[in-house]
Amino acid sequence: MKRKTYIRRVHNKSLMKNPISAFVIILILVSFLPLSVGAQGTRVLEISSLTIKFQKTDAEFTVNYNIGMIPKMYILLMGGKSIEPNMKELFSNFDYEIVKMDQDKAILHVKNISRFEKGYYLHDSIGFGTRIKTMTIYIPGDPHPAQYFGLNATKNTFYS
Repeated sequence: MKRKTYIRRVHNKSLMKNPISAFVIILILVSFLPLSVGAQGTRVLEISSLTIKFQKTDAEFTVNYNIGMIPKMYILLMGGKSIEPNMKELFSNFDYEIVKMDQDKAILHVKNISRFEKGYYLHDSIGFGTRIKTMTIYIPGDPHPAQYFGLNATKNTFYS
């Protein structure tokens, strides 16, 4: 009799550990779900600011963005590759390479954003896939950057 009671107690203790283990496993599995879970058309990536530094015909974009806590954890686990499709959607009108990407910002090298003509670099306005809250533009030779709010395209600009 004592032996059966002992076996039941040991067996019941292991049952108590299983719900906790199962809960932890479920949390881990949920963290591997794609970032785009939810209704279509919802945007996971919200651009908080964009800094553009013109460099001859090219430019460097520093894109600061806000994402939710679960996508941040997903990026920590899986890397920045998971938000690249969102970047492609937002910057589809640009020829760029991703230099660096993490959970808060991305640095893009944008090629041929301007053209050289008669001693000046000319940049024509190019649209984004969304509205940018704050855009800061650094032009070579100008010590003070220009700052714009609520734009959905770059500004026409020239510089030498």
